[in-house]
Amino acid sequence: MSVLKLFRPLSLSIGLRYAFASSNHRFATFIALLSMIGIMLGVAALIVVVSVMNGLEGELKDRLLSSIPHAVITTDRDMIAQDYDLSRIRDIKGVVAVAPQITDDVMIQGRNGIYGVSLFGIDPADYPDFDLVRASTGTKSFKSLVPRSFEIIVGWDVLDRLKNNVDDELRIISASYVKYTPFGRVPSQRLFTVNGAYSVGGMSSGMILGNIEDVRRLTHMQQGMVSGFRVWLDDPFEVGSFIEEVGRIDPKLTVKDWRVELGEFFQSVAMERIMMGLMLALIIMVAIFNMLSSLAMVVSSKVPEIAVMRTMGMSQSAIMKVFIVEGAISGIIGSVMGLILGLICVAYLDSILNVLGINLYIAAGGVGIPVQVKGLQVLMVLLVTIALSFAITIYPSVRAARQSPVESLRYE
Repeated sequence: MSVLKLFRPLSLSIGLRYAFASSNHRFATFIALLSMIGIMLGVAALIVVVSVMNGLEGELKDRLLSSIPHAVITTDRDMIAQDYDLSRIRDIKGVVAVAPQITDDVMIQGRNGIYGVSLFGIDPADYPDFDLVRASTGTKSFKSLVPRSFEIIVGWDVLDRLKNNVDDELRIISASYVKYTPFGRVPSQRLFTVNGAYSVGGMSSGMILGNIEDVRRLTHMQQGMVSGFRVWLDDPFEVGSFIEEVGRIDPKLTVKDWRVELGEFFQSVAMERIMMGLMLALIIMVAIFNMLSSLAMVVSSKVPEIAVMRTMGMSQSAIMKVFIVEGAISGIIGSVMGLILGLICVAYLDSILNVLGINLYIAAGGVGIPVQVKGLQVLMVLLVTIALSFAITIYPSVRAARQSPVESLRYE
């Protein structure tokens, strides 16, 4: 070893020379190379899977939660005054829009039978433009929902099941109000004309929209009252903090949120993401433990060199640093290469799957696999992998530092 080629700090210099000098310890180097490749593939796979799961969760959040209210402010009687002061509600952080509505679970009758749906009476002037349902239907259809027009907006999937189309008449039957006739009790019902249809990206939707006053006539809701106020949140997953704020503003109010219908579904999606992450993390752990075995073999083969370095005045801590550097370099290189490979795969995921012929998402009618890269998650994967790469080298490095120079050189 030429002293002229070494640099300070000495432990780092010797550790790097050991890491890249493969001629004398080919088998150990081969295992270290496999470990580095395993870490690279594990990190890349973890970044790709987590990004796809993030994108899927975001896609589901945008589409599924567009057809049901994020939250509804009402009272214990499921009625609230339409002129209720909403100024303090609108000022809550995360609230982007609030609108009155009258809701009812109804039956809708078409050519192909009767189906149960949710009827929402809305005021188009208060309905936000950014809403996915409004953007899918078009502003013109919403503006035509005027009082006494008795027009409705229906999801395309509902129309397909009913074998009806736009401009057809559909009968809506509400059991909220029952009329007594010579033939017995008859639920309130009326013909409505379909003036528009919407789609939420292939997701099933049972929401029907009509003018709030027309729905009031059908359900016989008391004048001046509504079922509640629909709230759009910037992040529907923060609905818990919104409910707490509403409780502080007016304890008499009741808040119903999307978790009643879809809470378990999104919990299962989150659990699936966690389990997939843990499974892929095992790949990284196996590769890191391979590093442990390769470094242990290197330490055993370098006992005479360790003894020489000790007799030349290197301390135990300096010897430890040498082998920590040698062992961790594979983890660092593998983690960085895995990061780069993972980000490249995420950026060109659809093209890669198309080449392999396994892009089932696009084959099913999607425009591309939804991906969402979160910088903090990627950084955590990188830092944790590097930290584990350093931690796994401690035991072999301690063994190397504790080698007795006298015992090691006795038979040399």
